[in-house]
Amino acid sequence: MEVQCPTCSAKFKVPDTVTVATCPYCGTTFHIHTGEEAKEEHYFFPPMKKDPGGVLLKFLSRQYGAPADITSAKILEKELHWVPVHFFYAHGRYRRWTTIEEVFFEGIPAGSPLASLLAGYPFPIRGKRFFDQSLVGRGRYYEPKLSKEEAEREVYDHLLNALRSEALEEDKPFESGDEVEYEIKYQGLVHYPIWKVHYEYAGENFAGYVDGTDGRVIKAEYPLMSGARKKASLLGAGLLGAGLVFGVVAAGMYGSAWGLLGGIISAGAGSYGIFRKGVVKRRTVSEVRFGGGGNIYFKPL
Repeated sequence: MEVQCPTCSAKFKVPDTVTVATCPYCGTTFHIHTGEEAKEEHYFFPPMKKDPGGVLLKFLSRQYGAPADITSAKILEKELHWVPVHFFYAHGRYRRWTTIEEVFFEGIPAGSPLASLLAGYPFPIRGKRFFDQSLVGRGRYYEPKLSKEEAEREVYDHLLNALRSEALEEDKPFESGDEVEYEIKYQGLVHYPIWKVHYEYAGENFAGYVDGTDGRVIKAEYPLMSGARKKASLLGAGLLGAGLVFGVVAAGMYGSAWGLLGGIISAGAGSYGIFRKGVVKRRTVSEVRFGGGGNIYFKPL
């Protein structure tokens, strides 16, 4: 039969024998005959069947400067962490500027040593199940340290910031007295699976974090081969040399040392990042975009 979600109004089909359903679009769990949300607020995401070690090494093999044989690195340990996350649905808009509107789903990590790693993480909203107590003995299980109310305040702050940013983009000034219409709905506490993988390559130890639901590599480090570092250094030197030549030409044309200085400064600024890539021996990467801010982990250690 076909049912309609009381939160997002999406329609989807469920078996005739089902009395409680979870919306595949927004994650709301509700009684299909009454439309009331189910009181159960504790869920989990089932772990993937793929080997997290193999997933990690395969991803690293595609990275710039990674060893060609990194997929044969020795996996030392695989730790499954059950991280508590408060899930919310948020909707808000300005009363004065009705076109300024934001709707999003957000997960707020509520504890564990991995909470800071997952700040701003794009958690999925589909696939959660009612909590199974047997998970406590499978991996490292963490109780939430952040309350639902504290997490909701964070979501409210994020909603306000998003509205203000959108208002600035549309040249509609935000004033402190502007009223905001908003709805923040709690979607439940979810224990989310994260794999931490330790591996060894050429006598050195490295680590990576893999999303336990779909295999996305959240953050991982790998050795940067000497050939790649040499290329980066040569490229940086070439850029610096080109800037020097440009500066000399500019100084000769305008009869001023400012042209030379400008060429050196601009070339130095451009080559700095390239030189940094050439001096590090290991790099950190991610295939996840956090909070719309891009790949913040692609940087040297």
